[in-house]
Amino acid sequence: MKTLKELLYPSEIVETRVNLESNISEVVQDSRLAKSGSLFIAVKGTQSDGHQFVSSVLGRGALAVVEKNYNECIEGQLIKVVSTRDLVGKIASRFWGGPTEKFNLVGVTGTNGKTTTAFLLDQIWTEMGLVTGLIGTVKNKIAQETLDSNLTTPGPIELQALFHRMLQRRVEVCAMEVSSIALDQARTQGADFKVAVFTNFTQDHLDYHQTMDHYFEAKLKLFRDYSIACVVVNIDDSQAQKVLKTSQASNKITFSLSQDKADFYVLESNFKKSGTTAKIKTPHGVMDLASPLIGAHNLMNILGALGVVEGLNQDLSLAVTALQKANGAPGRLSRAVSGDYYPNIFVDYAHSDDALENVLSALCKLRGDSGGKIITVFGCGGDRDKTKRPKMAKVASSYSEITISTSDNPRTEDPEAILNDMESGIDRQKTVYHREVNRREAIYLALKLARPEDIVLIAGKGHENYQIIGTQKQYFDDLQVVRDYYSL
Repeated sequence: MKTLKELLYPSEIVETRVNLESNISEVVQDSRLAKSGSLFIAVKGTQSDGHQFVSSVLGRGALAVVEKNYNECIEGQLIKVVSTRDLVGKIASRFWGGPTEKFNLVGVTGTNGKTTTAFLLDQIWTEMGLVTGLIGTVKNKIAQETLDSNLTTPGPIELQALFHRMLQRRVEVCAMEVSSIALDQARTQGADFKVAVFTNFTQDHLDYHQTMDHYFEAKLKLFRDYSIACVVVNIDDSQAQKVLKTSQASNKITFSLSQDKADFYVLESNFKKSGTTAKIKTPHGVMDLASPLIGAHNLMNILGALGVVEGLNQDLSLAVTALQKANGAPGRLSRAVSGDYYPNIFVDYAHSDDALENVLSALCKLRGDSGGKIITVFGCGGDRDKTKRPKMAKVASSYSEITISTSDNPRTEDPEAILNDMESGIDRQKTVYHREVNRREAIYLALKLARPEDIVLIAGKGHENYQIIGTQKQYFDDLQVVRDYYSL
């Protein structure tokens, strides 16, 4: 239990008629959870405005924090502030005693590579014998306990509660995916990041951010608005210099596949279907690296993870050894089946044109001179950025001898209309094109057309085991569909 005085600083309060010595038993943002002893923080969201429920919350005996322009129930137990959104994470952190001040929290942001980088860090640290936490798209993890993940970055109160539980379980290091939307909505306020990673920047989430400038500005918040001692930056990205210039970190670590001035740089690399080997320049000399991960984009993720290890002053040689066993994130170039009888079938989460190009480029290099075809099955999500649909189609058809467009998560859009948007980007001079709105049938078609020497990529859903059609979430797993086809 905390007092209001411990949760809200005088400089943050515009007006109050509440006794700041009052005890608070919990902090909530959902009005349905508020009761006597609660501190309810009214936040205006994208779907609803918490200020609409202040009266009912006060009627149940709760105290409320509202925006300074809130005029109703002025005689109630209210505290007015400039921005509730900017304060909710900080208040939640103070309620739980500032948990991230007591362990090493690493934030990973960028368009692509967040999940794989976070998983690699978790796997490296586990091999080092550390107690780890993980927060991201696929799952949340506290020591050995796995929790479901509904958002890449949880809401601010849920997030700080997770950190508190990590502290109770003696977590020493935590890798966290930090999305642009979470940064824009201040979900990570109150978090004490020791290291921040910038993976890359390409088009995504324009249904939310509207413009690329707004999207990048959201990413920059992690490097501008938080006091972070170390940043780890991919300097091959065109926005890297802006990130480095924005950050006030005393330690700036860089990584690159093409620039030898970087702290972590690839001198030699060899990509095979069984994995990747490389010789890398590091601040501690040249090291030989072996990883089961495939492709140059994953080698870049590995360099980012090693940059974090260096930034935390951990043993780099131990990390390189640990990478021999680190298999990254599920649904990222995951093999669907094994055996000479089957084609080389991969499932991947790629759902942007840049991510799809990274994956297909890697698979083209793996194919080499085998004579096999690349067959790509992909879709685009409904109720999301429509402008990337033809761009993804152009990439898929440019790299694939056979391209099959299908549904991803159509949500409330007409699936056939989504495929129409995609088709405008198909390069029919480079690919044989098929259209099949039913995702299961599209995958079956790809497998029917594939020979043992071919490579099949099923893109867009990766680790997801569902499809959202309309407003209903239905079970659907690309990996299981492949196994069903072969009756495995």
